[in-house]
Amino acid sequence: MSKGNATIYDVADVAFVSIATVSRVINGGSHVRPETRDRVDDAIKQLNFVPSSAARSLSGGKKWSIGLAYPLYENRATFTPSMEEDSNVLYTDTVIRGASAQAAQLGYSLFACAVRIGHDDGMVPLQQLSSSVDGVILVDRVVNDVGAMRIAKRMRAVHLSGSGVTKFGATVRPDNEGGMRSLIRHLVDEHRVVDFGFVGGIPNSPDAVARHDAFRSVVSQAGGTVRDENVLVGDFSMLRAEVELERRLTLPEALPQVFVCANDQMALGALHALREHNVRVPQDVMVTGFDDIPMARTSRPGLTTVRQSSVSLGVAAVNLVVGLLDGEVEKGSIVTLPTELVVRRTCGCAQSSVGTVASQQVA
Repeated sequence: MSKGNATIYDVADVAFVSIATVSRVINGGSHVRPETRDRVDDAIKQLNFVPSSAARSLSGGKKWSIGLAYPLYENRATFTPSMEEDSNVLYTDTVIRGASAQAAQLGYSLFACAVRIGHDDGMVPLQQLSSSVDGVILVDRVVNDVGAMRIAKRMRAVHLSGSGVTKFGATVRPDNEGGMRSLIRHLVDEHRVVDFGFVGGIPNSPDAVARHDAFRSVVSQAGGTVRDENVLVGDFSMLRAEVELERRLTLPEALPQVFVCANDQMALGALHALREHNVRVPQDVMVTGFDDIPMARTSRPGLTTVRQSSVSLGVAAVNLVVGLLDGEVEKGSIVTLPTELVVRRTCGCAQSSVGTVASQQVA
Protein backbone atom coordinates (compact mmCIF):
# COMPACT_ATOMS: atom_id res chain seq x y z
CA MET A 1 0.00 0.00 0.00
CA SER A 2 1.41 3.39 -1.00
CA LYS A 3 1.38 6.29 1.37
CA GLY A 4 -1.42 8.75 0.83
CA ASN A 5 -3.85 6.05 -0.32
CA ALA A 6 -4.60 4.67 3.14
CA THR A 7 -8.17 4.38 4.42
CA ILE A 8 -9.51 4.60 7.96
CA TYR A 9 -9.58 0.78 7.93
CA ASP A 10 -5.83 0.69 7.29
CA VAL A 11 -5.19 3.00 10.24
CA ALA A 12 -7.39 0.82 12.44
CA ASP A 13 -5.49 -2.32 11.38
CA VAL A 14 -2.05 -0.83 12.05
CA ALA A 15 -3.12 0.60 15.41
CA PHE A 16 -5.05 -2.56 16.42
CA VAL A 17 -8.23 -0.61 17.16
CA SER A 18 -11.72 -0.22 15.67
CA ILE A 19 -12.55 2.40 13.04
CA ALA A 20 -14.81 4.05 15.61
CA THR A 21 -11.77 4.56 17.86
CA VAL A 22 -9.80 6.03 14.97
CA SER A 23 -12.69 8.42 14.30
CA ARG A 24 -12.81 9.50 17.97
CA VAL A 25 -9.09 10.29 17.86
CA ILE A 26 -9.53 12.27 14.63
CA ASN A 27 -12.42 14.22 16.17
CA GLY A 28 -10.54 14.88 19.42
CA GLY A 29 -12.84 12.74 21.55
CA SER A 30 -12.05 12.53 25.24
CA HIS A 31 -13.00 8.89 25.80
CA VAL A 32 -9.76 7.44 24.44
CA ARG A 33 -6.91 6.19 26.59
CA PRO A 34 -3.61 8.08 26.08
CA GLU A 35 -1.70 4.99 24.95
CA THR A 36 -4.45 4.16 22.43
CA ARG A 37 -4.46 7.73 21.13
CA ASP A 38 -0.67 7.59 20.69
CA ARG A 39 -0.97 4.32 18.76
CA VAL A 40 -3.55 5.80 16.40
CA ASP A 41 -1.52 8.99 15.92
CA ASP A 42 1.57 6.93 15.09
CA ALA A 43 -0.41 4.86 12.55
CA ILE A 44 -1.77 8.03 10.91
CA LYS A 45 1.76 9.40 10.54
CA GLN A 46 3.16 6.09 9.34
CA LEU A 47 0.49 5.76 6.62
CA ASN A 48 0.37 9.45 5.79
CA PHE A 49 -3.39 9.19 6.28
CA VAL A 50 -5.49 12.26 5.46
CA PRO A 51 -8.88 12.09 7.22
CA SER A 52 -11.90 12.75 5.00
CA SER A 53 -15.00 14.51 6.19
CA ALA A 54 -16.66 11.09 6.16
CA ALA A 55 -14.08 9.76 8.63
CA ARG A 56 -14.47 12.84 10.82
CA SER A 57 -18.24 12.39 10.96
CA LEU A 58 -18.20 8.71 11.94
CA SER A 59 -18.41 9.38 15.66
CA GLY A 60 -21.53 11.49 15.07
CA GLY A 61 -23.73 8.46 14.47
CA LYS A 62 -22.69 7.51 10.96
CA LYS A 63 -23.31 3.85 10.11
CA TRP A 64 -20.50 3.64 7.56
CA SER A 65 -22.66 1.53 5.29
CA ILE A 66 -24.21 1.93 1.83
CA GLY A 67 -27.20 0.03 0.48
CA LEU A 68 -27.75 -1.11 -3.11
CA ALA A 69 -31.20 -2.13 -4.35
CA TYR A 70 -31.62 -4.06 -7.60
CA PRO A 71 -34.77 -5.34 -9.36
CA LEU A 72 -35.98 -8.92 -9.18
CA TYR A 73 -38.41 -10.21 -11.80
CA GLU A 74 -39.77 -13.54 -10.57
CA ASN A 75 -41.45 -14.40 -13.87
CA ARG A 76 -38.24 -14.15 -15.87
CA ALA A 77 -35.08 -16.10 -16.52
CA THR A 78 -33.67 -15.55 -13.01
CA PHE A 79 -35.52 -18.69 -11.91
CA THR A 80 -35.00 -20.83 -15.00
CA PRO A 81 -32.10 -23.18 -15.87
CA SER A 82 -30.74 -20.33 -18.03
CA MET A 83 -30.14 -17.96 -15.15
CA GLU A 84 -26.62 -17.23 -16.39
CA GLU A 85 -28.25 -15.64 -19.44
CA ASP A 86 -30.50 -13.29 -17.46
CA SER A 87 -29.76 -9.60 -17.89
CA ASN A 88 -30.28 -8.83 -14.19
CA VAL A 89 -27.70 -11.42 -13.14
CA LEU A 90 -25.05 -10.23 -15.60
CA TYR A 91 -25.63 -6.50 -15.19
CA THR A 92 -26.27 -6.39 -11.44
CA ASP A 93 -23.35 -8.67 -10.60
CA THR A 94 -20.80 -6.38 -12.22
CA VAL A 95 -22.39 -3.24 -10.74
CA ILE A 96 -22.25 -4.78 -7.26
CA ARG A 97 -18.63 -5.88 -7.69
CA GLY A 98 -17.58 -2.37 -8.71
CA ALA A 99 -19.57 -0.72 -5.93
CA SER A 100 -18.36 -3.16 -3.29
CA ALA A 101 -14.68 -2.67 -4.19
CA GLN A 102 -14.98 1.13 -4.13
CA ALA A 103 -16.96 1.12 -0.90
CA ALA A 104 -14.25 -0.93 0.79
CA GLN A 105 -11.60 1.44 -0.53
CA LEU A 106 -13.44 4.35 1.11
CA GLY A 107 -14.00 2.50 4.37
CA TYR A 108 -17.66 1.57 3.85
CA SER A 109 -19.55 -1.71 3.79
CA LEU A 110 -21.96 -2.41 0.93
CA PHE A 111 -25.25 -4.24 1.51
CA ALA A 112 -27.35 -5.34 -1.47
CA CYS A 113 -31.00 -6.32 -1.53
CA ALA A 114 -33.45 -7.48 -4.21
CA VAL A 115 -36.64 -5.52 -4.80
CA ARG A 116 -39.54 -7.64 -6.05
CA ILE A 117 -40.90 -5.55 -8.87
CA GLY A 118 -44.70 -5.50 -9.09
CA HIS A 119 -45.31 -7.00 -5.62
CA ASP A 120 -47.05 -5.17 -2.78
CA ASP A 121 -44.38 -6.28 -0.31
CA GLY A 122 -41.52 -5.79 -2.77
CA MET A 123 -40.20 -2.72 -0.92
CA VAL A 124 -39.93 -4.45 2.47
CA PRO A 125 -36.25 -5.47 2.06
CA LEU A 126 -35.34 -1.91 1.00
CA GLN A 127 -37.29 -0.44 3.91
CA GLN A 128 -35.40 -2.68 6.32
CA LEU A 129 -32.08 -1.91 4.67
CA SER A 130 -32.63 1.85 4.69
CA SER A 131 -32.69 1.93 8.49
CA SER A 132 -29.14 0.58 8.72
CA VAL A 133 -27.28 2.46 5.97
CA ASP A 134 -26.20 6.04 5.36
CA GLY A 135 -27.21 6.16 1.70
CA VAL A 136 -28.64 3.98 -1.02
CA ILE A 137 -27.95 3.18 -4.69
CA LEU A 138 -31.01 2.39 -6.81
CA VAL A 139 -30.29 0.29 -9.91
CA ASP A 140 -32.18 0.98 -13.13
CA ARG A 141 -35.86 -0.08 -12.95
CA VAL A 142 -35.93 0.12 -9.13
CA VAL A 143 -35.80 3.88 -9.76
CA ASN A 144 -39.32 3.74 -11.24
CA ASP A 145 -40.96 2.14 -8.21
CA VAL A 146 -42.93 4.69 -6.18
CA GLY A 147 -42.06 2.93 -2.93
CA ALA A 148 -38.35 3.14 -3.66
CA MET A 149 -38.64 6.83 -4.48
CA ARG A 150 -40.34 7.54 -1.14
CA ILE A 151 -37.52 5.81 0.70
CA ALA A 152 -34.86 7.57 -1.36
CA LYS A 153 -36.31 10.99 -0.59
CA ARG A 154 -35.60 10.42 3.10
CA MET A 155 -31.90 9.70 2.63
CA ARG A 156 -28.94 10.22 0.32
CA ALA A 157 -29.76 8.34 -2.88
CA VAL A 158 -27.97 7.76 -6.17
CA HIS A 159 -29.87 6.56 -9.23
CA LEU A 160 -28.35 4.25 -11.84
CA SER A 161 -30.71 5.49 -14.48
CA GLY A 162 -30.70 6.44 -18.13
CA SER A 163 -33.00 9.43 -17.73
CA GLY A 164 -30.64 11.59 -15.68
CA VAL A 165 -33.64 13.49 -14.28
CA THR A 166 -34.11 13.71 -10.53
CA LYS A 167 -35.07 16.45 -8.08
CA PHE A 168 -33.17 14.84 -5.23
CA GLY A 169 -30.11 12.69 -4.77
CA ALA A 170 -27.80 12.27 -7.77
CA THR A 171 -27.63 10.23 -10.96
CA VAL A 172 -24.89 8.22 -12.68
CA ARG A 173 -25.61 6.94 -16.17
CA PRO A 174 -23.87 5.68 -19.30
CA ASP A 175 -23.84 7.90 -22.38
CA ASN A 176 -26.73 6.06 -24.04
CA GLU A 177 -27.28 8.81 -26.57
CA GLY A 178 -23.65 9.18 -27.62
CA GLY A 179 -23.15 5.43 -27.83
CA MET A 180 -26.25 4.89 -29.96
CA ARG A 181 -25.37 7.85 -32.18
CA SER A 182 -21.91 6.42 -32.86
CA LEU A 183 -23.37 2.98 -33.66
CA ILE A 184 -26.03 4.24 -36.09
CA ARG A 185 -23.59 6.55 -37.86
CA HIS A 186 -21.23 3.60 -38.35
CA LEU A 187 -24.03 1.53 -39.88
CA VAL A 188 -25.06 4.38 -42.17
CA ASP A 189 -21.62 5.59 -43.21
CA GLU A 190 -19.76 2.28 -43.47
CA HIS A 191 -22.52 -0.14 -44.47
CA ARG A 192 -25.05 2.11 -46.22
CA VAL A 193 -27.90 0.95 -43.99
CA VAL A 194 -31.24 2.70 -44.64
CA ASP A 195 -33.75 0.09 -43.38
CA PHE A 196 -33.52 -0.43 -39.61
CA GLY A 197 -35.09 -2.74 -37.05
CA PHE A 198 -34.98 -2.36 -33.25
CA VAL A 199 -35.30 -4.76 -30.31
CA GLY A 200 -36.17 -2.69 -27.24
CA GLY A 201 -35.84 -3.33 -23.53
CA ILE A 202 -38.37 -3.09 -20.69
CA PRO A 203 -40.67 -0.18 -21.65
CA ASN A 204 -40.36 1.70 -18.33
CA SER A 205 -36.60 1.29 -18.00
CA PRO A 206 -34.86 4.70 -18.26
CA ASP A 207 -31.91 3.12 -20.08
CA ALA A 208 -34.22 1.35 -22.53
CA VAL A 209 -36.14 4.56 -23.19
CA ALA A 210 -32.96 6.58 -23.69
CA ARG A 211 -31.53 4.07 -26.16
CA HIS A 212 -34.77 3.80 -28.13
CA ASP A 213 -35.21 7.58 -28.33
CA ALA A 214 -31.60 8.06 -29.44
CA PHE A 215 -32.01 5.30 -32.06
CA ARG A 216 -35.12 6.93 -33.51
CA SER A 217 -33.55 10.38 -33.54
CA VAL A 218 -30.31 9.40 -35.27
CA VAL A 219 -32.02 7.16 -37.84
CA SER A 220 -34.38 10.01 -38.70
CA GLN A 221 -31.50 12.46 -39.06
CA ALA A 222 -29.73 10.02 -41.38
CA GLY A 223 -32.82 9.64 -43.56
CA GLY A 224 -33.35 5.99 -42.61
CA THR A 225 -36.63 4.14 -42.16
CA VAL A 226 -38.00 1.95 -39.33
CA ARG A 227 -40.95 -0.20 -40.41
CA ASP A 228 -43.50 -1.02 -37.68
CA GLU A 229 -43.11 -4.80 -38.08
CA ASN A 230 -39.39 -4.43 -37.36
CA VAL A 231 -39.82 -2.79 -33.93
CA LEU A 232 -39.80 -5.64 -31.38
CA VAL A 233 -40.48 -5.28 -27.66
CA GLY A 234 -38.06 -7.24 -25.49
CA ASP A 235 -37.27 -7.31 -21.77
CA PHE A 236 -33.44 -7.29 -21.89
CA SER A 237 -33.30 -11.13 -21.82
CA MET A 238 -32.04 -13.55 -24.46
CA LEU A 239 -35.15 -15.72 -24.25
CA ARG A 240 -37.59 -12.89 -24.94
CA ALA A 241 -35.52 -11.70 -27.91
CA GLU A 242 -35.52 -15.23 -29.36
CA VAL A 243 -39.32 -15.39 -29.03
CA GLU A 244 -39.74 -11.98 -30.68
CA LEU A 245 -37.44 -12.89 -33.57
CA GLU A 246 -39.23 -16.21 -34.03
CA ARG A 247 -42.52 -14.32 -34.34
CA ARG A 248 -41.03 -11.77 -36.74
CA LEU A 249 -39.67 -14.50 -39.00
CA THR A 250 -43.19 -15.83 -39.55
CA LEU A 251 -44.23 -12.57 -41.25
CA PRO A 252 -44.02 -12.28 -45.04
CA GLU A 253 -42.36 -8.84 -45.07
CA ALA A 254 -38.64 -8.66 -45.85
CA LEU A 255 -36.28 -8.37 -42.90
CA PRO A 256 -34.53 -5.04 -42.29
CA GLN A 257 -30.86 -4.61 -43.06
CA VAL A 258 -30.04 -4.58 -39.34
CA PHE A 259 -31.62 -5.31 -35.97
CA VAL A 260 -30.25 -2.84 -33.41
CA CYS A 261 -30.75 -4.36 -29.94
CA ALA A 262 -30.96 -2.36 -26.71
CA ASN A 263 -28.54 -4.71 -24.96
CA ASP A 264 -26.19 -7.59 -25.71
CA GLN A 265 -28.32 -10.33 -24.17
CA MET A 266 -31.12 -9.60 -26.63
CA ALA A 267 -28.65 -9.36 -29.51
CA LEU A 268 -27.31 -12.81 -28.65
CA GLY A 269 -30.86 -14.15 -28.47
CA ALA A 270 -31.54 -12.63 -31.90
CA LEU A 271 -28.40 -14.28 -33.30
CA HIS A 272 -29.54 -17.66 -32.01
CA ALA A 273 -33.03 -17.34 -33.51
CA LEU A 274 -31.68 -16.21 -36.88
CA ARG A 275 -29.16 -19.06 -36.94
CA GLU A 276 -31.91 -21.59 -36.20
CA HIS A 277 -33.77 -20.36 -39.29
CA ASN A 278 -30.67 -20.35 -41.50
CA VAL A 279 -30.65 -16.55 -41.74
CA ARG A 280 -27.00 -15.57 -42.15
CA VAL A 281 -25.42 -12.81 -40.05
CA PRO A 282 -24.20 -10.41 -41.36
CA GLN A 283 -24.80 -11.47 -44.99
CA ASP A 284 -28.63 -11.54 -44.78
CA VAL A 285 -29.18 -9.26 -41.78
CA MET A 286 -26.83 -7.44 -39.40
CA VAL A 287 -27.22 -7.49 -35.59
CA THR A 288 -25.81 -5.09 -32.98
CA GLY A 289 -25.97 -4.86 -29.18
CA PHE A 290 -25.23 -2.50 -26.30
CA ASP A 291 -23.06 -3.10 -23.16
CA ASP A 292 -20.22 -5.35 -24.41
CA ILE A 293 -20.65 -8.20 -21.93
CA PRO A 294 -18.03 -11.01 -22.10
CA MET A 295 -20.28 -13.22 -24.26
CA ALA A 296 -20.35 -10.48 -26.91
CA ARG A 297 -16.62 -10.97 -27.44
CA THR A 298 -16.81 -14.75 -27.73
CA SER A 299 -19.97 -15.09 -29.86
CA ARG A 300 -19.63 -16.33 -33.43
CA PRO A 301 -19.61 -14.06 -35.27
CA GLY A 302 -18.32 -11.48 -32.78
CA LEU A 303 -20.99 -8.97 -31.75
CA THR A 304 -20.70 -5.32 -32.79
CA THR A 305 -21.87 -3.34 -29.77
CA VAL A 306 -21.45 -0.25 -27.57
CA ARG A 307 -19.26 -0.77 -24.54
CA GLN A 308 -20.22 0.60 -21.16
CA SER A 309 -18.55 -0.46 -17.94
CA SER A 310 -21.03 -1.74 -15.34
CA VAL A 311 -18.14 -1.94 -12.86
CA SER A 312 -17.45 1.77 -13.42
CA LEU A 313 -21.13 2.53 -12.83
CA GLY A 314 -20.87 0.88 -9.42
CA VAL A 315 -17.67 2.76 -8.58
CA ALA A 316 -19.13 6.10 -9.66
CA ALA A 317 -22.36 5.46 -7.73
CA VAL A 318 -20.45 4.88 -4.48
CA ASN A 319 -18.38 8.02 -5.06
CA LEU A 320 -21.59 10.01 -5.52
CA VAL A 321 -23.18 8.61 -2.36
CA VAL A 322 -20.10 9.49 -0.34
CA GLY A 323 -19.99 12.91 -1.97
CA LEU A 324 -23.61 13.55 -0.99
CA LEU A 325 -22.90 12.42 2.57
CA ASP A 326 -19.85 14.67 2.80
CA GLY A 327 -21.63 17.66 1.29
CA GLU A 328 -19.22 17.68 -1.67
CA VAL A 329 -21.86 16.76 -4.29
CA GLU A 330 -24.98 18.84 -4.85
CA LYS A 331 -28.43 17.29 -5.05
CA GLY A 332 -29.51 16.80 -8.64
CA SER A 333 -25.95 16.20 -9.86
CA ILE A 334 -25.48 13.95 -12.88
CA VAL A 335 -22.38 11.99 -13.87
CA THR A 336 -22.41 10.60 -17.42
CA LEU A 337 -19.84 7.89 -18.10
CA PRO A 338 -18.34 7.56 -21.61
CA THR A 339 -19.17 4.70 -23.96
CA GLU A 340 -17.18 3.08 -26.76
CA LEU A 341 -18.24 1.74 -30.14
CA VAL A 342 -16.87 -1.80 -30.48
CA VAL A 343 -16.88 -3.00 -34.09
CA ARG A 344 -16.84 -6.76 -34.71
CA ARG A 345 -18.22 -9.11 -37.36
CA THR A 346 -22.04 -8.95 -36.93
CA CYS A 347 -22.22 -5.59 -38.70
CA GLY A 348 -20.23 -6.87 -41.67
CA CYS A 349 -16.83 -5.47 -40.75
CA ALA A 350 -13.90 -7.79 -41.31
CA GLN A 351 -11.68 -6.22 -38.64
CA SER A 352 -12.47 -5.33 -35.04
CA SER A 353 -11.94 -1.84 -33.68
CA VAL A 354 -12.86 0.25 -30.65
CA GLY A 355 -13.61 3.98 -30.57
CA THR A 356 -14.41 6.17 -27.57
CA VAL A 357 -17.50 8.36 -27.54
CA ALA A 358 -16.76 11.54 -25.58
CA SER A 359 -19.30 12.26 -22.83
CA GLN A 360 -19.83 15.34 -20.73
CA GLN A 361 -19.48 14.69 -17.03
CA VAL A 362 -21.32 16.88 -14.53
CA ALA A 363 -20.51 16.77 -10.86
